[in-house]
Amino acid sequence: MSKLTYKSPAENFKDAFPVANGRIGAKVYGNPVHEILKLNEESLWSKAYYNRINSHSRGALKEIRTLVSQDRYVEAEEHVLECLSGTPAEQAHYCPSGEIHIDFYDAEHSKRGSFEKYDSYKREIDFETGIVSSEFSVESSISGQKDFSRSSADSSITYIRECFATGSGNVLVYHISSSVAKSIYLRASIVKPECAKKYALTNDTVSVLDVNGFPSCIMMTAVASGGTVAVRGEYLVVEKSDDVTLYIDVETGYRRGHFRSKQGDVHKKPLAAASKCADLALKRICFASGTSYQNLKADHIADWTSWNTQAILSIGGKEDLDWEYAKYKLLCDLHPQGTLPKIKKGLWTENEGERFNLMDNSIYRHAAGMTGFSKLNRTLLKFAKRLYRHGKATAELMYGAEGFVCHGSTDIWGDAAPCGTDLASSYSPLGTLSFTKSLIEYYEYSMDRKTLKKYFKFLKSASLFFLNTLVPADEKKHLILSPAFTSGRENSEGKNFHIAERSDEYAAAVKEVFALTLRAMKYLGKSTDTFAFELSNASAKINAPEYTETAEKISDTENFDAWLCSAKDSILKCRMNGDRVELSLLESVPENWKNGTLKKVQLMGNIIADIEWKEGKFAGAILYTEPGTDFWKDISVIYEGKEYAAQLSGDGKLDLKNVLPSTV
Repeated sequence: MSKLTYKSPAENFKDAFPVANGRIGAKVYGNPVHEILKLNEESLWSKAYYNRINSHSRGALKEIRTLVSQDRYVEAEEHVLECLSGTPAEQAHYCPSGEIHIDFYDAEHSKRGSFEKYDSYKREIDFETGIVSSEFSVESSISGQKDFSRSSADSSITYIRECFATGSGNVLVYHISSSVAKSIYLRASIVKPECAKKYALTNDTVSVLDVNGFPSCIMMTAVASGGTVAVRGEYLVVEKSDDVTLYIDVETGYRRGHFRSKQGDVHKKPLAAASKCADLALKRICFASGTSYQNLKADHIADWTSWNTQAILSIGGKEDLDWEYAKYKLLCDLHPQGTLPKIKKGLWTENEGERFNLMDNSIYRHAAGMTGFSKLNRTLLKFAKRLYRHGKATAELMYGAEGFVCHGSTDIWGDAAPCGTDLASSYSPLGTLSFTKSLIEYYEYSMDRKTLKKYFKFLKSASLFFLNTLVPADEKKHLILSPAFTSGRENSEGKNFHIAERSDEYAAAVKEVFALTLRAMKYLGKSTDTFAFELSNASAKINAPEYTETAEKISDTENFDAWLCSAKDSILKCRMNGDRVELSLLESVPENWKNGTLKKVQLMGNIIADIEWKEGKFAGAILYTEPGTDFWKDISVIYEGKEYAAQLSGDGKLDLKNVLPSTV
């Protein structure tokens, strides 16, 4: 079985194991004495939406361009700060939910002095089941007849703890079992600094209400076999139990339709709103706990394995654990219970303050395509409707332009105005590039023409904005997007400025948006439309290098999405090139991956591939498609610097041994 195993508890947030179901997640430390679960829920953000568009923006742009053209950069940057910054400058940001602390002890020790001596410890992630667990043994000298139903003294007790985020129940589940009856003692609490209210809902359930940011509730209940369950103060106490299951939920005001429709502006009685979150949490927990733990676990495993079926990498006959861990986190992040795109670190963010970053593509999970999870990534497309609405208003009120625009980041409400006052990043209007790329990539993996047609207006409006805001330069020979904001440059006097009249990065990005829109029009049969000619003509006047993305480090497994993409591309890179799916085989196989297989990996064109290599060289590959699906027939294969054209058969199959020369 494919598992990642450690012989000691996690000492910090980074090393703790993640669990999530797309909506709710946690980092699990696995400490035998004092367990910690750090909670996250995707919809807990800091504040309601507010129209932050600076009323001076539209009138200031012409003057800013004039100042830049005259090399008056100090004045231009001051105008940017005063006239383009949002009012207030900051958008809403993401907030971690809180923590669960669980102190474990036994009949020999008080609650303050736990059993700190244990052996045979291990903690694991099982990638096949999506369950995090820890296991250890302790010695006890308490009479078995008195407490453990075993007659021997000096008994060894083995404890097993399992944690997962269930899809069917949509809550976090933490289960403790023991090899000896009546041996489980614990005291659990919800830790949420500066919360509004803590209370016992019943004698087996504790709850915390919070009104900092969105109104929210954390709720935890215990279901025990044998022994007693009681609430004492803010603590949930279980003693002499055979096994215990904790059910944990986090709910926010965002889950209520009225809250979303009012964009969070419903806080006349915030504590009452938090109480309604508690109602929803109670319903979820009652539903989840209404069945046995074993049934809930079986449902979770069945759900997990139904998704976790593609992109199986084996190195030297064994599944690669780094690959499996990255894919595990991706599925946790994209599980169907999720309703929002994810911030860069997904549902495992330790500190508040993160937003949806639109400049590094972290809002879009590119690895979803090649792992077969594209259908789970549609939350981005649904979210884009909100961003589109605010982006159209931003284009009109800030720039006096048609179309839609968004800047360097956005929040849960789809706020499109500049965020912050960082001249290098806050004011860039290139955030729409992330959405144009993600929509095209979604189509090219799935061949879902209906979705591309539905969301084409996003591409067209993004291009329309740039058509409206490009200005002539070089005696009208070229078009530029001005002003441009850069990482910094020195003038002749040695002073550093972030504003410029133009930049290659801006020009390349605008050209890329036009190219992607034209590509979508071709897929939809719109390539002869008047708008296509306008884009082509404007693109020809933009003097820019070819757009390229910044490469991600393959070793950065914390950025699991980028790591998966980079690792896969070293074996089998895929892109659309004109009318063909272009496959590049084994371009840069890592030294420790010289022999292996990659099976059921999704390619563009709605094609699936199984590939095998030995000593870094091609050994075989089969391309195939799911029965009854649309797929791209024409492909080209690049191997060892040479290109070979081929075509899938009518039933969507192709053996690449029949494409490459027999000498390969």
